[in-house]
Amino acid sequence: MSAVEHIGTMALPEGGRVDFSRLRRERRQRLFEAMAGAGVDALVLGRPANVAFASGARQLWTAGTRPFGPACVLVASTGRVHLLSTWDEGVPAEIPHRDLIGLSWNPVVVLARLESIDGLDRASRVATDGWGPSSSDLLSALCPDAAVVDGSRLLHQARAVKSPDELTCLMTAAAVAEAALSAMSQALQPGVTERQLVGVCAQAVSSLGLTCPPTEGVAWISTDGARPRRVATDRAMAAGDLVALNPGAIFAGYEVTVGRTRVVGADATGTGAHRFDSLSALEVRAALDAVIAECRPGATGAQLMEAWERYGRSPLVEPLAWGLGLGVEPPVVGPGATGRAAHIRAGAVLAVQAWSYRDGSGGILEQDVIVVDPEGPTRLTRARPGLLVG
Repeated sequence: MSAVEHIGTMALPEGGRVDFSRLRRERRQRLFEAMAGAGVDALVLGRPANVAFASGARQLWTAGTRPFGPACVLVASTGRVHLLSTWDEGVPAEIPHRDLIGLSWNPVVVLARLESIDGLDRASRVATDGWGPSSSDLLSALCPDAAVVDGSRLLHQARAVKSPDELTCLMTAAAVAEAALSAMSQALQPGVTERQLVGVCAQAVSSLGLTCPPTEGVAWISTDGARPRRVATDRAMAAGDLVALNPGAIFAGYEVTVGRTRVVGADATGTGAHRFDSLSALEVRAALDAVIAECRPGATGAQLMEAWERYGRSPLVEPLAWGLGLGVEPPVVGPGATGRAAHIRAGAVLAVQAWSYRDGSGGILEQDVIVVDPEGPTRLTRARPGLLVG
């Protein structure tokens, strides 16, 4: 059994090239260091990605939306992580059963259990990653003398720089996403539908033991439409069509997507040749490379936007760059003023995307994954760019 297959059978990810015990320990250490730097005595978390980062617990699948609730509490004075869970299945061994907060629909019962957390009542500064109608009353009861502050900044500080183990998780996800891209490119023949390509992507990712991100926006005909459609239909593809491919994969919670544009059919240089323009693809690639070159420690989102505006052919309709990790992370740089003041940190992992549309040609998508090393960006994406014939 391979390491990836082995991981799929466990309640917690183990084995392979990643030391998951060390990964979780280093994440907690960074989080407590960020709390100390911000003068925060307790951190109350409810967002699933933040809870996973802090605890390493495997969350049971939940569908839909839910109000904010205290799913995880970290106390600086004790160095302990308390998790909202009735049982310890999927909970790392470093979080003992005594630190689990039993589930209950009764808020009085939940409050009583939270009140038993050692050191929480003595906290003078509490940070949280969310807020709800009853949050003020809850935190006032738990920490009567505490000032409540936004924990977004310290969470970003702890999560932005990736450890070697986290980087390995992202590299694994990227490799599987590119395997799916290769499978989709091979299946890209006249008559195939967008939904069939979604199935090809899911089969390729699942056959390697990983999970697909929860989206069907992995393949769409981009010959017409100035915006990325990102909705799979039963539309069949014709020779010469441009098709945007954007598969992704998740490994141990770390998510990566890659993006390329391909041409349908071996006769794409004959009929249908008017539908795409290789020069346009080269210009999109040049614009993306210019943006990637700006992804250096200390660079701002404004610098990335300026690079796109110098070389890009189309106004932005989607984010230009965003952080990768346990899902999408800051910074997010995009249209308007989005992320212009954000600073790029050494050790961060970014997705950088270019989308350009030309009437009579279509839309071209290129998306790469990079690591911001101290000396500059390093590309993780290995898939060949440009308009290849599928």
